[in-house]
Amino acid sequence: MLGAADGGITHYDPNGWDHGAGWKGLAADSLPVLAVLLGLIAESGDDLESDDDAVRAAVVAELRERMIGLEPYVDDSAFRDEILACLV
Repeated sequence: MLGAADGGITHYDPNGWDHGAGWKGLAADSLPVLAVLLGLIAESGDDLESDDDAVRAAVVAELRERMIGLEPYVDDSAFRDEILACLV
């Protein structure tokens, strides 16, 4: 969800059992930052397709650090955690 007041991008899961469970917090501070974060994942696409679990885990760990460097909210983001968990 894009917040009109401040431009922040929040993560809301409509499948949550109630409105409180659906709220997952901030995904990024702005749409351009979200695009950069997703671009970092795309940039690592070849390595993330490796058959070696250790290679994928190392790439995801590096991605996490690069993302945190660009967007402090990423360190405590359910949105980021769910994406990166799917990549390992």
